[in-house]
Amino acid sequence: MDRINRLLYLYMLGRLGNEEQAELQDWAEGSPERRELLRRLSDPAYVSRQLSRRALVSTSRPMADMQRRIAASRPRILWRVLSIAAAVAVVVICAATYYIYSGSDMSLPGTDSGLIAEEHTSDAGLSLDDIRPGTTHALLTSDAAGSAAIELGAVDTARVGSHIMLSQALTDEKTDRVAELCLDVPRGNEFKIVLEDSTEVWLNSESTLRYPENFGPKERRVEITGEAYFAVHHEADRPFIVDTREQSIKVYGTTFNVRAYDEDSIVYTTLESGSISISLRGNPSGEVMLSPGHQALLSRDYEKLHLRRVDPKVITSWRHGRFVFEEQMLSGIMRDLSRWYNFEYEFAHPELENIVFMGSIPRYADFATAIALIEESGGLRFKTEGRKVIVDRK
Repeated sequence: MDRINRLLYLYMLGRLGNEEQAELQDWAEGSPERRELLRRLSDPAYVSRQLSRRALVSTSRPMADMQRRIAASRPRILWRVLSIAAAVAVVVICAATYYIYSGSDMSLPGTDSGLIAEEHTSDAGLSLDDIRPGTTHALLTSDAAGSAAIELGAVDTARVGSHIMLSQALTDEKTDRVAELCLDVPRGNEFKIVLEDSTEVWLNSESTLRYPENFGPKERRVEITGEAYFAVHHEADRPFIVDTREQSIKVYGTTFNVRAYDEDSIVYTTLESGSISISLRGNPSGEVMLSPGHQALLSRDYEKLHLRRVDPKVITSWRHGRFVFEEQMLSGIMRDLSRWYNFEYEFAHPELENIVFMGSIPRYADFATAIALIEESGGLRFKTEGRKVIVDRK
């Protein structure tokens, strides 16, 4: 097969001699699949799609870490870690070789030909190509009487003090009362805001941040639902406090992530740098201190808190344009994807929810491209029925 691989490589480069061309044609005449392979390898668009899909697989995670996790007790699916530094021809030929010997058809995992048959439904239904990644968008409202909502887009993010100007536009009333503002980030969106004290907050999809227009002299207090990443400006005499429904986080000049979606049974607080303390809303005297690289898990059912070591880069990967999953069940992965891509879904078989994955997906990739990685590594198939995405076995 090494000889055929070399000929295929030269074929793609247009460097075959007459004898080599004849040899490759003789080989291709042996089956319809081989003839189809030659046709596809001569199509630049096809080759480009294959390399694009392969390039989506993260190669930065150490192989030793992967092997260690494979040996753990729970069954899990490991996404392939492929070298994307190889030449285009080598990438495609390796995939083609597998299909030639497996006797399978020539539609490679994750390619258009493997998805089109399942993507499209009736004119009134949804197709996988209709599902797009999220955008930068939020809705700012005030508790002031008669105020109107303001739509915010990418141009409004990361501007120090911009929220003050925006909040003044929410009402014509001039009072001494401090306005309470609510920044709402719907499904399929994200947003960053810089608060009055220069604290930066990144909000994930389906999240809200409640905060005063101006912080008081004794403390800076905000409230979060959903998921947010904070880079808190340090002020020794004015602590920064983040409230969720169940807990309060006191911050001492810190970067950290809070995940407190209503449908989750656990609230996750992950410290990246600095120092924070956590206490239950009903028991403010019982504080637990976190050090960098640790995560606090608060059970909503039992109001119990425990700590574990984590890699903060994995937890905060959503802020840097990737979904990174470490030993995460498919049920949780689908919840995260549905928030970002804004779609409804269901599993064809309940047991599919418990498949454990490791790997990463580009956050801004087209949905059909992103799920091709899950389909390939997990033996799964995504299709649409009406307005819903169905997760099934291949």
